[in-house]
Amino acid sequence: MNYTENYNKQLQSLHRLLNDSKQGYTEAAGLVQSADLKDLFSEIIKQRETLATEIRDRIHSYGGTPDEERSDLMASLHRGWMEIKTSMTKKDDQTVLESCRNGDQTVLDAYDDILQGDLLNDTDIKTFLMSQRLIVNETFTELDRRYFSLFKKDPSI
Repeated sequence: MNYTENYNKQLQSLHRLLNDSKQGYTEAAGLVQSADLKDLFSEIIKQRETLATEIRDRIHSYGGTPDEERSDLMASLHRGWMEIKTSMTKKDDQTVLESCRNGDQTVLDAYDDILQGDLLNDTDIKTFLMSQRLIVNETFTELDRRYFSLFKKDPSI
């Protein structure tokens, strides 16, 4: 297997995970009561669409096609995001935010796993993935801030 095939395989996994994330935020937007959170989730959905499109374009530039067979690691991460989506049975804003934070942690872990591997020695692709990871991390930080601000409003905690 050459480097291009490895890039494609890893990028395809990220593409799938970003699409799963986008779907998770779509579901989350329908569950929260806060208009502010609905707006935030709407922005994150657009962000994930953009990130997935950028990844898809990279896959095409390497001669690949998105959504081919999964690697074991990414299939496991994918299942993690899907479990998070289905765990949103309690529909209060705090629970939904917590599920979204957990989902974004899964996405960040996927980027970290790829960035720490030896397959991606190409500076261009590594820089590209690091910039995408930074965007996801900024979203995670915002979710974290909002999640913990809800504790201040809930006197039972």
